[in-house]
Order: sequence, then C-alpha cells, then structure tokens
Amino acid sequence: MAWLLGILGLICVSLISGCSAASAGKPASQPPDLSGIWQGVAIQSLSPSDPSAHKPGAEGDIPYTPWALAKMKAEVPATGPNANFETTTDPAIRFADPDGYPRALIHPMRFKIVQTADSIYQLWEYNKSWRQIALNRPHSKDPDISWFGESVAKWEGDTLVVDSVGFNGSTWLDPIGHPHTEDLHIVERIKRVDPETLVFNLTFDDPKAYTKPWDGQLTFKLVKDRIMTEIIYTISDELSFRQRFLNEKPPIPIRTSH
Repeated sequence: MAWLLGILGLICVSLISGCSAASAGKPASQPPDLSGIWQGVAIQSLSPSDPSAHKPGAEGDIPYTPWALAKMKAEVPATGPNANFETTTDPAIRFADPDGYPRALIHPMRFKIVQTADSIYQLWEYNKSWRQIALNRPHSKDPDISWFGESVAKWEGDTLVVDSVGFNGSTWLDPIGHPHTEDLHIVERIKRVDPETLVFNLTFDDPKAYTKPWDGQLTFKLVKDRIMTEIIYTISDELSFRQRFLNEKPPIPIRTSH
C-alpha cells in the first residue's frame, strides 16, 4: 500500500508541476494597440458641453476661481470669436513658447504614438515636440516642472489611464487662453474606440485656477500618411510673418514675470 501511495504522490506532483509550467509558458495578454498617426481638429475650447465656455471670460460650465476668470478675461487669443492676432497675448505666438499639454493635442497638426513595453511616446510634427508616458511606475518624489509635465500610466482593461503633474504654469490649456498653475493635475483615459478613432477623456484638477475638477474630451482619427519631417516655429518666424503680412516691425518681446 505504501508503494501505491508513493506512486500517487508522484503523479500529483507531476500534474501540479505540469500545470505550473503551462501557466508560466502562457503568454500574457497584450495591451491594446494605440500606435499610429492621429489628427484632431482645431477646436477652440476643451469644454465640450456649453457653447458659452468657448468665449474667453465666460463662466460657462468651467468652474473658474476669481484669479483664473480675471486672467482669462485679460488674455487676447489669436483665434476664436474674440481673436486679435496683432495684439495677441498668446505665449505660444508672442514668445514661441511650446504649446505645452494638453494644448498640443488641440493643434491641427498630427502626432504619432509609439508604444513600447515600458513607455508610450507621443511625437508631434509641430515644433518636434514629444511626450513620454512611463508605464507601471509611480511619479518622481519631486517632479521637475516642465512644458509637458511628468506622466505615468497603467492599463485598466482596454483603457490607458495617464496621470500627469509638474506642469509649467505659463502655458495655456487651449488656444483661447484657459489658464492653469504649476499645481495642475491631469488624469486622462485614452481608448481606441474603433480601429479609426482614438478618444481622450481628460479631468483637470487645479485648485488655484478652478474651484472643482472639470472634464473635457478630444477625439482623433487615424491618418494613413506620415508626419511632416520638420515644422518648427520660432520668434524669427513670427517677426518675419508680421513684417511681411502685417507691415509691422515690433521688437522682440521681453517676457515679464508672472
């Protein structure tokens, strides 16, 4: 009887080992593929639900703090219903500053997503800007302040959840001047809803600029083309444009402190 129990024990061990080996050899499920070249439209606002929010300084459905509302009213965008290109205060035009994030998404130029095992990259054709989204790691203890912030992400099913902090407070959120501070915190839920469509659902949290978090949505379509090799905007480009088309010769502007 002892020898029979021994044989049965060996069989059980073999079966367990075999199952473990099979499990170990089973490939892990692959995350969704977000790669490709994507293009949106040159929309004027990140607020999708209230047309009045497309007007600088309007309350709309965006919960401004008094500081943010005053700043919004003081800005002069170069596009939109209250635009004045000649006197714009848009830092991306006056100083050739980077668009920053998420404004870079709203620019009509295209961007390419490159997906790797440990990071996802967004590569914009305009100004050769790029953004790295690190997968499955926490934020730095003290993130550097930068134009595009520090972004980390994880997969939740078929949705990429991106958490971003550490933004330079001098950029606009969009082309009409929605402001933010260095305390801005953005959470994005990015999903490829069909082979041709990529949707970004964004939540903005910045207590100094907005009294509560608020949401926006941006949609992009797959482009069967390549991105342009070089589109770089500089102060000299802006001055040349003004001299040629606006017959103005302004001095190079000097940035004042915020």
